Amino acid sequence: MKLFLFSFLLSMTVFAADNKPQPVREVSVIVTKEGYYPKSLSVFEGEKVKFYVTSTVEEPHCMIVESHKVFLAANKGKVTEAEAVFDKAGEFAFYCPSSKNDGKIVVLKKAVPKREVASEKSHEGVWTPKEY
Repeated sequence: MKLFLFSFLLSMTVFAADNKPQPVREVSVIVTKEGYYPKSLSVFEGEKVKFYVTSTVEEPHCMIVESHKVFLAANKGKVTEAEAVFDKAGEFAFYCPSSKNDGKIVVLKKAVPKREVASEKSHEGVWTPKEY
């Protein structure tokens, strides 16, 4: 019985380690008379982005990211929320058709570290003493 319990707990630990939480970036956007603030957002590919949108003007506005099915109302004194996952690098537009405001979300490609083996590196262009 103890062996069964131990193996069960060990397997639960292994499966729990595989469930890494997806990174979440929280972004606040304010709609003003001049447009969106900020007008440009930067995120990394694979991130889940949580948008918080509000307005400083009385007229109703919105924020639409059509490519990711995000449709948010922007009303003065109220905050609306939505989430979207940006899986591909590139630029995605957001806008409001009633106020003619627009902006962009820049999704940056994640850098993959390049691993090199020191013994296999080319030593061309590296200074060495004349005695060698």
